[in-house]
Amino acid sequence: MSSRQADEAPERLGQLMHRLGSALGPSPEDVSDIDVPRHQLRALFIVAKHGPMSVSSLAEASHASLASTSSLADRLVKGGHRERQPDPADRRRVLLVATPLGQETAETLQRRFHERFARLVQAMSPEGRTALEAGLQDMIRAADELGVRTEPVHHHAPGDHA
Repeated sequence: MSSRQADEAPERLGQLMHRLGSALGPSPEDVSDIDVPRHQLRALFIVAKHGPMSVSSLAEASHASLASTSSLADRLVKGGHRERQPDPADRRRVLLVATPLGQETAETLQRRFHERFARLVQAMSPEGRTALEAGLQDMIRAADELGVRTEPVHHHAPGDHA
């Protein structure tokens, strides 16, 4: 690979990752029967995956401001997908907790994602799957060497506030 090709690689790979993200994201068909606006889905998934968390932890996990996350949390509570409960470890704190409806919605969308992802992987050539796996493993290795986080963050930081 030439120096110029190496310099252009991040741009090309970024474009490809963006296109792949679009292919893997929820399709209009996936959410047509779900009563959650698209911009609230990420928060829905984060709380469903990580369990009860404060609004400030959700803001950190979703890379959003505390004010916008607080408004988002209000809408999820109003929609019946989340509820607020006192933190058993510190009753001054309030945690967002998935309701049965919220958990079911997240699980339905997650199942649809896994089905779509499996179809995409199965449609690839065996060589393409092998190359993709090797490339992703190499990228994770590079991230580890550079000290870039490749493991999920735990969202229950001591002292955070809802």
